[in-house]
Amino acid sequence: MESFTERTQETHQIYPSENGLSYTITGKDGKREGFIKYDSVESVYVESISRQSRFTFVWLAMLVVLIFIAMAALDGFFIKIIALCVFTLMGSFLLFDQYSQENQPCLVIQSNGFSAKFPLEKNLADDELRDLMGTILEYINTDNSKNPDVNRVFIPR
Repeated sequence: MESFTERTQETHQIYPSENGLSYTITGKDGKREGFIKYDSVESVYVESISRQSRFTFVWLAMLVVLIFIAMAALDGFFIKIIALCVFTLMGSFLLFDQYSQENQPCLVIQSNGFSAKFPLEKNLADDELRDLMGTILEYINTDNSKNPDVNRVFIPR
């Protein structure tokens, strides 16, 4: 069966079948596979995942407190300089990690309280995104025509 989400990252694939969507997500924590029945899909939308800056600043504040504690507790001048350099590198890496990562759009398929997120390419054009969502909704609506007793309305977000 051919994957129809060519715009998702290579590690995330969605495969249509007769009764639902099969998906494969391969990440750092291993490979997950699942199945979402067409009639259980509640919504399909795109969200942008971004990191929140306030947690970074909380960690930086804790790092500053740790620096003051280390400067008061350590005796040798060179030990203090080494500790200050290590803590400065830690803070610099924390800021770099926070601001070097771009916001990433994700395709979210929500079903019965469960949502599967599929990261999309960063340079995905709006028309390609609409085509991708339209393809998914076509499969869902095709199944809905087989089950006329189910009345569902999809509203774009």
